[in-house]
Amino acid sequence: MTQSMPYTDTLLHSLDSSYRAEGVPTGWIEPTEADPYRTLVILFGELGDRQIPLRLELCFLPHMEAAEAEGIVFLQTFASIAENAEPACYPELLRLMARLNITLPLGAFGLFEDSGTLYFKHNTLMLTSIGEQASIRAIDAQGGLILHLLQLYSDALLSVALGEATAEEALAGLGI
Repeated sequence: MTQSMPYTDTLLHSLDSSYRAEGVPTGWIEPTEADPYRTLVILFGELGDRQIPLRLELCFLPHMEAAEAEGIVFLQTFASIAENAEPACYPELLRLMARLNITLPLGAFGLFEDSGTLYFKHNTLMLTSIGEQASIRAIDAQGGLILHLLQLYSDALLSVALGEATAEEALAGLGI
């Protein structure tokens, strides 16, 4: 890493090194015209009773040069929960997500209806002035909360996404 590397790249590389040092597999998605940002991929193993693979994607939002010049960047954390939600289940799934999202301390569940991708997403405003190590600690702590939320709710979301339960049944199973 060099001094000329932008803050966002430097921070992603430091996060990559930190997770790899802890034995957590990581990888990269390089920018494309459709997705113009570099993404750090962190693989955390299986999630929930269904043992779905958990993959967090961390990237800084593009086209924020004016904010970055003022010392502000936006980190996006994204996790795909399923890519096979049944279109017939979308109304129940949207009902469940709306109920869950109002209880979450951060982020939100969502659905790309064109592909059936069920996801969790959170954007964090970060100040570059707090320094790299403080940023890494904050991102790691936030990541722990995101992992907890995914662990709590992924099975219920999947059961509705696959037509195995209604939103009300899933909520009752969660005690909500």
